[in-house]
Amino acid sequence: MNTKRLTGWIALLAIGLTVSSCEKEAGVNPAADASQRILFGVPTLSVETRSTFKNALSAGDEFGVLGYCVPYTVSSESEKIHMDYASGGNPWALKKAHSSPEVFYNQRVVVGTGGCTYDRTGGGANNPKYWYRDGYDTDNNANGEVVGADNYLYSFIAWYPYEGAFKISEPDKQTTAGAPVMTFTMPQTGTDLSARLDHTATPDAMLAVLYDCTRADGNLRFTFSHVLTGLGFQVNNLSEQDLTVHSVSVSGHFYKDVTIDLRGNSVIFSFSDKRYAGYYPLLESDLELRAPTQDETSTTSGIIGNEHLLLISGTGSSFGEDVTVNIDYTFGGNRNRQSIPRPGTFTPRPGVKYTAQLNFVGDTFVLQFMVDNGEQWEDGEADDGREDNDDVVFE
Repeated sequence: MNTKRLTGWIALLAIGLTVSSCEKEAGVNPAADASQRILFGVPTLSVETRSTFKNALSAGDEFGVLGYCVPYTVSSESEKIHMDYASGGNPWALKKAHSSPEVFYNQRVVVGTGGCTYDRTGGGANNPKYWYRDGYDTDNNANGEVVGADNYLYSFIAWYPYEGAFKISEPDKQTTAGAPVMTFTMPQTGTDLSARLDHTATPDAMLAVLYDCTRADGNLRFTFSHVLTGLGFQVNNLSEQDLTVHSVSVSGHFYKDVTIDLRGNSVIFSFSDKRYAGYYPLLESDLELRAPTQDETSTTSGIIGNEHLLLISGTGSSFGEDVTVNIDYTFGGNRNRQSIPRPGTFTPRPGVKYTAQLNFVGDTFVLQFMVDNGEQWEDGEADDGREDNDDVVFE
């Protein structure tokens, strides 16, 4: 396994969220009022629209949740004896190794037009869980061991999309203790460089985490971080000659999966030896870029197709092996085709959007990779006003 340690969570795109209650109620025990229910608002994603990325979670979209609170009483590392309700107020760092996702395990949450719904029993109705309160558990059942519940600290991990992209490898069931280990897998299945790859099949994979929140924090509000790297392409003609670009593609043996391990003090990304191969066609019809006039510095294509590729970025070879940008063009009356590898100085990071600029200058061209500062996913360490949650929060 090739690993990459991140000193903090990958803080990529800060997503603002609006909070609204679920649309209807079901299965409410009269012993608890609505304020005791664990509710989700409708996420609003502040993603720029000049790409294939989602700019909002729409009605029918689904995300998944793991939820932790009460640890086990532990007599040894391998033997979990009993729920230690008196330790529900311990912080995540102290109890994560001995806590199971007893609040939520692989919980499906469905976005609606006016709120989110979920069924704690796995059916189709809206049947939410409850915050712990003295004498009652999260199913609103009487439990005299639950004491000091106002001080309980909860931790949640969420992912999008709910199905088809992420797999929870640890914990393997709701009663298993331990912080999550999750694997994201790319959907492409090409086996050689001649395989045509569909970039629109790649989901905009995201994760979110909130550590040590309390019932008093209210409805869960999510800020998601992107798992993949965005890569757009732009052709600029800075020469004194007209330019015709016939095609642009990216080919190689690409990372197939990435595993995200939240068990340690920092998030660890690791990459298996699995690869998919082929080429992503970015431009397949002639693009004419005339020579700039005296009043212009360049003529440009803008981001080709107004879209970015979503790729797994890792260590060493970045996106995989033999990854090249291929361009077929006519310049100065001569037709050429070139394949250019990633520049050695370009080290992409998860969750950052980059533009690969193919700049024609004089009688040659240069490939440069630039961070999309105007469309950057990154929000900074303390964008939400806190420095203790890796910038990905529920609220």
